[in-house]
Amino acid sequence: MDIHAFKIKTSITLNKYIIYILYGEMTELFTNFSELPPLFICLQGQYLMKNTNILQTSKIAIAGVLSLVFLNGCATTQNEANTAIVVQQQAQIETILQQQQQILTTLQSQPDKFSEQDKAIAKLTAQLDDLSTTTQVKKAAPIVIPVTPQASNDYTHKVILGQEEWVWFEALQTNFKSRVDTGATTSSLNATEIVKFERDGKDWVKFNLSHKDNSAVFPMEAAVVRTIKIRQTNAADALRRYVVSLPIELGDINTETEFTLADRSRMIFPILLGRTFLKDIAIVDVAQEYTQPKKQATANKKQPTSTKKGAN
Repeated sequence: MDIHAFKIKTSITLNKYIIYILYGEMTELFTNFSELPPLFICLQGQYLMKNTNILQTSKIAIAGVLSLVFLNGCATTQNEANTAIVVQQQAQIETILQQQQQILTTLQSQPDKFSEQDKAIAKLTAQLDDLSTTTQVKKAAPIVIPVTPQASNDYTHKVILGQEEWVWFEALQTNFKSRVDTGATTSSLNATEIVKFERDGKDWVKFNLSHKDNSAVFPMEAAVVRTIKIRQTNAADALRRYVVSLPIELGDINTETEFTLADRSRMIFPILLGRTFLKDIAIVDVAQEYTQPKKQATANKKQPTSTKKGAN
C-alpha cells in the first residue's frame, strides 16, 4: 500500500474515533443540564463558573477533541497537497527518464552509423586508388595514331589537266590532240569506215583513226563493249554507235578507257575526253593547255596507211 494512502486512511479512522468521543461528552453534558431547574438553567453559565468541578473534565475533553480534529484536518489537507506535488514530480521524473532513454538509444546507434560511414569511406578510397593506378597505366602506354589512307579523290593525288592535251596511243605509237570536256559523259574518237565483224563468237569492229590536220590514217581493231543509241536534233532516227575500250597514256596517267566511235572529221580535235576518263584521276584547269609532256615515239613506230604530213 502507498504510504500516502495509508496516512489518509489512518487520519480518517482517527477522526471517526474523535467524533465518537466528542459526541458522548456533549450528550452527557446536556443530560446534566436537563436535570437542573429552569431558573438554574438560565443561570447555568454562572453555575458552571461556580461549579467547575462538574464540567472541568468535560471542558478539557472537548478542548482536546477539538484540537485533535483541527490538527487532523490540517494534516489531511497538507498530505493531499504533498501527494499532488509528489505525483507531479513523479510524472516529471518519468518524462525525464524517457528523454534520457531516447538520448541513450540514439547515442548507442551512433557507433553503428560511424562504422558504416567508415566502411563507405574505405570503399571510396580503394576505388580512387584503383582509378589512379589505371590512369597511370594508360598514361604510360604508347599512343598509337592510326594512319588513315587518303581518299582516292584527294586533289593532291590527282593530275591537273588543261583544256587541251596530247593523248598517246601505244598500239599506234603516236600522239593525238584531245579536247578535255567535263561537260561530256563519255569519251569519243574520230573513227571512219567502221566495219563490224565477229571474232571468237564476239562482236568486233575495225575502223580508221586519223588526225584532223593531216590525211594520215591508222587502221585499228577492237572488241565491242556495248552499243548505244544517240538521237540528234536534226535526225529523225536514233544513231547506233559502238563503244570500244582502248589503252591510252596522258602524262603520268596510263589507263584503259572507253571511247564512242563517231565521225569527228568536222571537229577540231579527233579525241574528246569526257568525265568517265577524268573520274578519280584528274582535275581540269580550263585556263591551262598542254600541262602534261608529249610522249615521244620509239624506233618501231607503226606506220599509217597513207601519209601526207607527219602524224606527230
